[in-house]
Amino acid sequence: MNGFKQCSNGHFYKEDISVCPYCPGASSASASSSSGMDKTMIQGGATSSSEDKTQVFGGQGGANANTSVFGGGAPASAPVRDLNKTYIGGATEGSTTSEPGSVDAAPRATRKIVGWILSYTLDPMGVDYRIYEGNNSIGRDPGNSITITKDPTISGEHVNILYRNGRFYIKDRMTANGTFLNDEELEVEKAYDLRDGDVIRIANTVFKFKSFE
Repeated sequence: MNGFKQCSNGHFYKEDISVCPYCPGASSASASSSSGMDKTMIQGGATSSSEDKTQVFGGQGGANANTSVFGGGAPASAPVRDLNKTYIGGATEGSTTSEPGSVDAAPRATRKIVGWILSYTLDPMGVDYRIYEGNNSIGRDPGNSITITKDPTISGEHVNILYRNGRFYIKDRMTANGTFLNDEELEVEKAYDLRDGDVIRIANTVFKFKSFE
């Protein structure tokens, strides 16, 4: 075997080494000059005084016989929470980053809740919808503030309920099946006062209106 020689105990080692590094009693100097035949070194492994240790890319040396894996070392510090944000059920409201196990939550409504409408015709157990400050559109189209698809007689945008300056108004949006307030049909595109306890019928669906003001 070119470049190697064999000692009396049968070990092969480089011919430029005077003493077999594998035989008992070999000098530490001779052993250190060897190419580390008793240690597995993989790209980037750090030098260690430990003998039976496998170093994997980026691993750091240590005194114990173990395996260091890519990037081994001190654990990363926990992410710092922004105290100006709201954390709900592990979700960061308004977050712009995606941490493991977290999702971006939609911001809460910026308008105050001022009332609600309740219907027993859509569900015998009752269904209710919130009414907010400003304009609230009701109809079958998904772009409405309140979308109702269970009643096919309701128009795409059927009616508007407006809250402004402490008063409520209701207006029919030129619908085929009409809007009724306390059994009186509303004129198209005319605003009517809406008061606590009023009954609203939108096509075939009946609501009871409740004001929080």
